Order: sequence, then structure tokens, then C-alpha cells
Amino acid sequence: MIVSGTRRPNILTSRFFRLRFALAQALGMTIEVRSDVGRYRFRCRSYTEYKRAVTLLQKEEGTIRWLRDTLRPGDTFCDIGANIGLYSVFSGPLVGETGQILSFEPHAANALSLMQNIALNGLARRTKVISAALGDRNGFFDFNIIEATAGSAMSQLGRTLDGHERPFVPVLRECKAAFTLDHLVSEGVVPPPDVVKIDVDGNELLVLDGMRILLTSAKRPRSIQVEVSHHYEAELDAFMDTHGYRAHERHRTDIGLRKLARGADPVLIAHNAIYKPSAA
Repeated sequence: MIVSGTRRPNILTSRFFRLRFALAQALGMTIEVRSDVGRYRFRCRSYTEYKRAVTLLQKEEGTIRWLRDTLRPGDTFCDIGANIGLYSVFSGPLVGETGQILSFEPHAANALSLMQNIALNGLARRTKVISAALGDRNGFFDFNIIEATAGSAMSQLGRTLDGHERPFVPVLRECKAAFTLDHLVSEGVVPPPDVVKIDVDGNELLVLDGMRILLTSAKRPRSIQVEVSHHYEAELDAFMDTHGYRAHERHRTDIGLRKLARGADPVLIAHNAIYKPSAA
């Protein structure tokens, strides 16, 4: 559509477009997912968000089980790579009124949906949303966006290789602030978390490298779930072992299980690993 920049739209045109955009906004839907421990609501404006919401309890059954078994009232849960907030929202009833949720999501469209979903579920008071990246150093870096739609994944900080090490051309680029978790804890921006989930599309080791102090402190997390790729699995296990953690459990996503059923090499399929202090 081409318009004149020197003339205001007439009343009929203004009313037409006001109606058009109101209709577009109304076409979004709110999905409510129910489980035996709570109800979770998500505002969906894209098919990607809808699909994430309706598969909350099936997409990563192991993650849901881990959260239910691990989180306690009063805990601080750190959701690194929160996307639109599926697991941040799910954790709300588990940490209770005295708990806290730290939701990290650098993708701007995801972060907006994340904040709206947090508010929709009445969790704003106990949730801190940080639209910054976590890594192994503090600074400002190019955040290369692979897809602008809310609910998307695989955008990357400081590189243009996705989580499968495949090159991509960014559709958008943002200068994004990044911090180590150790820095944010030391500055009092966030408290030391009790439970941590890390799902950052191939950058998990960088995030962990930025929390070395936390991992060896008196207030270290009692449980950490990390998405694991074959590209760095051995290095990850060695890093965690060096910092006093060992893998207690590994589980696959629904997508991973379907790949296995089709005969894919299990070594090449990403999975989640749950680490706990070695003495636990």
C-alpha cells in the first residue's frame, strides 16, 4: 500500500483500517492447557505459538516430569531460553507465591509473548523477565535472528550457524546485551537459582562457562537440565564433572523419539540431561 506522507487519511479510510487491525488482533486465540496440578494460558498469534502451547505436556514429557519432581514452594527457577514462556508458566504453581521465576529470552518477539503469557497467568509478581542473552562474557553482540515470528528458535548471538551448525542468513539483526549469570548474581540483579533449565540452541556450554562461580558456590543449583547435542556432549559432561556435577538422567523430546522410530542414529539426536551435585 502506498500513501501520501503529506495528507491525513480521511475518516472512512481511518475507520476501515482501525477495524482491520482490530480484527487481526482479535483473531489471535488464548489456549488453556490443563493438568492435574494447574491450568496454563497462552496467547497465540501465530501457528508456531499455538503448536508450542497445545503440546506443552507432550513435547518434552521428561522436562515436565523433572520440573514437577524437582521444584518446591519457595524455589527460584531459572529458565534460560524461555521462548514464549511454556516452562516459566508451568513452574508458577510449583514454586508458589514465595518462589521466583527468572526468564531469560533475547528474541524480541518471543520476549513480548513471554511477558504477556506471564501476565495472563497471574505470575508477574514472582517472575523477572530479562530480554538479554546469557553467555561466557559481558558485552554487546550481534543477535542474528533466523525468524522474526514469536515462538521461533535457533536465532544466534554473535554467529550465523544454527544449533545444528548449519549456516543461515539472518532476516533481522539486533545489537543485544549479553551477560554471564555469575555477573548478574554478583550484582544482585538476580538471586542464585535453585533449579536451572538451559535450552539455547547450541550455546549451552557458553552459558555454563558464564556460571562457573555459581556452580562451585555454597548456593549452587541443586538440579540443572541442559539440552545436549552430539557436537559437545563429551565436553559438556567433562565440564560438569569438573564443577562437581554428574548426569543423573537423560531423556528425549517427542521429536527425538519420532526420529528414533524412523531409524535415525541415536547419537545424532539431541536430548536433555539432568545434572545434580556429585555428592547428591
